[in-house]
Amino acid sequence: MLTDEFFRDFRYRSFFIGNELICKVLVLFFQTSVSGWASLTIGEGTITLSLEDSEPLLLDLADIDDEFAYPVQAADELARYVGQKIIDIYEYRIKGIEDGSVGVYFECEEGGFSILENEGCLCISHGICKADEDVIMTKLKV
Repeated sequence: MLTDEFFRDFRYRSFFIGNELICKVLVLFFQTSVSGWASLTIGEGTITLSLEDSEPLLLDLADIDDEFAYPVQAADELARYVGQKIIDIYEYRIKGIEDGSVGVYFECEEGGFSILENEGCLCISHGICKADEDVIMTKLKV
């Protein structure tokens, strides 16, 4: 699943309280050529990568009439990876801790990108992130 497929689209779910941004990327959604839409969350040392039953529909903050809002927006910062083949997926893991996952690296044909957890939110970074010496990268079994 996912390796040897091609990225087709990227979206993310944000979190707002009273129109104030709390978390820009709470969940990352991506569409692949074979598996369809998938979601990625990282929290409490655990990575959850799940196939979605349907497309996460784009939803603007202005269209939500609630104090707690979870809009879905296009992840334009990942547009350069649309059409690229997924070579491998790696996990950033804290050595010696069972639930020590702190991020994921997607290796693509032309570079790759990292998704790291920071205080409950996801951060997007192009390339491999330099981390503490206690953090190692291992292939993610998906």
